[in-house]
Amino acid sequence: MKTAIIGAGLAGLSCAVTLEKHGHTADIFEHQNEIGFRYEIAQLITPILHAPVNDSVKFFSETYDIHLKPTSNVQKIYVHSENESAYVEGNIGFINMRGEYEESYEKQLAQQLVHSKIHYGNHATHEDISKEYTHVVLATGDPQATQQIQTYDIALASAFAGAIVKGDFVRNEVHTWFNNDFAPKGMGYLLPHSKTEATLVIVYPQYEDDWLQKRNEFWKEMVKQASRTLNQEITIEKEFTIADYMVGKCYYPRIGNTFFVGNCFGATTPFLGFGQTGSILSGIYAAQDICGLGNYEELCKPLYKDYDDSLVLRRAIEGLSNHQMDLVIKSLHNSMVRKMVTEPNMSVLKGLSHLLKPFTSK
Repeated sequence: MKTAIIGAGLAGLSCAVTLEKHGHTADIFEHQNEIGFRYEIAQLITPILHAPVNDSVKFFSETYDIHLKPTSNVQKIYVHSENESAYVEGNIGFINMRGEYEESYEKQLAQQLVHSKIHYGNHATHEDISKEYTHVVLATGDPQATQQIQTYDIALASAFAGAIVKGDFVRNEVHTWFNNDFAPKGMGYLLPHSKTEATLVIVYPQYEDDWLQKRNEFWKEMVKQASRTLNQEITIEKEFTIADYMVGKCYYPRIGNTFFVGNCFGATTPFLGFGQTGSILSGIYAAQDICGLGNYEELCKPLYKDYDDSLVLRRAIEGLSNHQMDLVIKSLHNSMVRKMVTEPNMSVLKGLSHLLKPFTSK
């Protein structure tokens, strides 16, 4: 058995690590000269997207012997609309770094490899690799790589604007903003890396050409709003923008001996736009199938369900006006509503859908 993995991201590396734990190795082909997400940012990994995994770090460690060290845990998420603010608290998830950071999840996974080799600066294609290997894992992170082989159902293309910012932050508190004035049908969020540094981002669908043209204008308003909310002057260190970021899912998780993992599979959840848990799980599941320890199509069914539930919730939020979002946020002051949204034994996506139903039906 000879396995090739195209892409050294979260999905590809988690696949390689799992293969090694079962006595197999893989050749990993990475087109960049080093591993890591192309932007230096923080991301959120949360059970909101993948119930009933309440603690992803513990889950990966105890279930799959994959060990990750997050930057910090999240105890409280503040939700802000145009005129209202509220929060939910509990063990809400973890903040982790991406990109060239020394403790990025990609680099942590690569350190757990023993025998598998990463071929850097190698623009391997599926067509070429499939001739030499018995199994191919497509983990490029680019849906276009999937589209060359099969149907990839795109739910939306998103635009991002963001930056590493300096300020005075509480490390285990996350802030989110829902305001159509600067993030139409999308959101803004602030994820602290430390007491003095954070990632600030706005992300929204590219449904209107005008929205993409106004991205800089929206971004400036987001920075002003974050400064007002946190009652401090937030300063920008390093800015970035992303356009045409595709969120969708493939039709077949496996075709022959080719496995589609990570964003080539559809690991990015439409609601919040994060995909770390789904990417890592898809890589693990592909490795288990290759080792004869499971059926990839069956293992992926919960990931498809998470994606579909997340998309339903996203469409509901997209339909809310600023006034309706104010009402939703205001309802979070009710302790029973907060419990419904964060109840550990209940799908949080389902709880949020119940919360939004009265507002979206009006």
